[in-house]
Amino acid sequence: MQKIEMGLEEPWFKDPSVADIFGGRADVETVEGASIIIRIDDGILDLVELTVARFHGDDEWVWDTPDAYGWTKDIDAAKTAAMKRGWHEAMLRLREEVATEVIDPLDEIAKAAATAVRKRREKE
Repeated sequence: MQKIEMGLEEPWFKDPSVADIFGGRADVETVEGASIIIRIDDGILDLVELTVARFHGDDEWVWDTPDAYGWTKDIDAAKTAAMKRGWHEAMLRLREEVATEVIDPLDEIAKAAATAVRKRREKE
């Protein structure tokens, strides 16, 4: 059986290199990124990139994933929204790659991983 792992392998980090995804509207100093890594048999299958930033002269924070984006009033809410959507996107990608008989175990993996992320964030 294949060994499947999903997780946020590093905490959010400053990443001004991706500021251009916000069309030049983002304050470069506020851009942060993270990635949910999907591994099968110790190889990286895919990743879901998460990004947050504050726009110039605006009180709101924008969050972005490969398939969605939105705005919130603070950075923590933006990161939470990006994570929630990012895990959803990661599960969709994984389901496209893996046979249907492992869907239930994958759901358990995702729930366990999401719980671990929430507990880690609570400690911060």
